Amino acid sequence: MVAPSWAQDASGPAGEPQGHIHSSPPASPTEIEMQNRAAKQRNLERFAKIKKDTDQLLELATQLKKSVDEANDQTLSLEVIRKAEKIEKLAKQVRQKMVGE
Repeated sequence: MVAPSWAQDASGPAGEPQGHIHSSPPASPTEIEMQNRAAKQRNLERFAKIKKDTDQLLELATQLKKSVDEANDQTLSLEVIRKAEKIEKLAKQVRQKMVGE
């Protein structure tokens, strides 16, 4: 793993790059608390988006089921195919949000 350039000591003995990593000063309790609050807020927002998206997935899947049930056994409409594609795309987005990407 390579440290960011600001964290590397660029000069060693005889001016040679060393690549030593400097530790940053310890965070104050206030900074730590602010970071924890921000992380918690991001998690709450992510969870709310996941919930909203899964509600939409359920609605789309219900609509798809109804459309397929009403369709002729010989043909499926373009609308049904587009709805299935939309479900697939939304499901992938939900999965990505769940793993925190």
